[in-house]
Amino acid sequence: MSFAETVSAFTLKKEPNSEVVLTGTISAEAVARYRDEALKHLASHLELPGFRKGKVPPEVALKHVGEVGVLEESVEMFMRDFYPELILEKKVDAVGRPNIQILKLAPGNPVEVRIRTAVYPITEVPLNWKRLAAQVPNTERKEVTEEEVAQTLHSLRESRKNAELTRTDAEQKTENVLPELNDEFAHSLGAFKDLEELKAQIRKGIGEEKVRKEKDARRGKIIDALLEKVKVEMPKLFVESELEKILAQMKGDIARMGIQFPEYLKRLGKTEADLRGEFRDQAEKRAKLQLLLNKLAEDEKIVADSEDVEAELKHALEHFPDADPEHVRIHVKTVLHNEKVLKLLEEQA
Repeated sequence: MSFAETVSAFTLKKEPNSEVVLTGTISAEAVARYRDEALKHLASHLELPGFRKGKVPPEVALKHVGEVGVLEESVEMFMRDFYPELILEKKVDAVGRPNIQILKLAPGNPVEVRIRTAVYPITEVPLNWKRLAAQVPNTERKEVTEEEVAQTLHSLRESRKNAELTRTDAEQKTENVLPELNDEFAHSLGAFKDLEELKAQIRKGIGEEKVRKEKDARRGKIIDALLEKVKVEMPKLFVESELEKILAQMKGDIARMGIQFPEYLKRLGKTEADLRGEFRDQAEKRAKLQLLLNKLAEDEKIVADSEDVEAELKHALEHFPDADPEHVRIHVKTVLHNEKVLKLLEEQA
């Protein structure tokens, strides 16, 4: 029986969470074509007394693993070649690794299998997404106050005082006085002409930070407004992937603090499973957002600029020389692609 004939014998059933199940029967003859290769593969991985690894004769391997073991390996090899043809013919936009279960297996008989796989979900973006984005008002711009400048100056003086104290022998710490706020203090912090120039730079910095926060706040509100209207069946695979990213970042942050992750969990009185439960909603939101951005980019024909990708890739690999360049490239393209879509949303008015 050819691949095409076998494909026609498989049925497709849609399941919740953007999954499909393919069930069908494979002829004994089709599986038998893989028997010699399967037995050879099993023999090459066996370690038996009196034989070097990889040098176990096929007939000895057969006695060790049995005919059913060879049959199982034959089915796996068959599926390796057959599965791509199956999802292509059935027009299944599969993502991730499939879960393949052998339902019926007996030497000389047809093999019944069931395949469960996630599929890339259909994301329905509201037709009025531009209006929804435009309806989110800009946050009211707040001016920099003299009190904010004074607070920043006070923090700088505190930092300078503490730095001076650490450079002084403990027995000589007789004073705990903030440095005087004057031109000399401004000079000590950098190439500032005088105190007024330092204050001007502080005002500028606070103002820029406020603009960034206001922009981020509006961006967040636009995202929330659209996510409420987006319709998509979220594959569990996507949520789990985002959960892994969240936990990996957390573990990295904790490691940089010099704390072992098991110790961190012990201090919290929680397990990793507890954290997964707590972060699941956040992971689902992140996955849904990425699908939204992908759909808008597809509809609006938005792509990351190739020159920007190469420049960011080069910069990233300079900082992380051991990273896989292709994985970094995908990450960089995604970040730049997302930023262009988010800017498009912000430009709606």
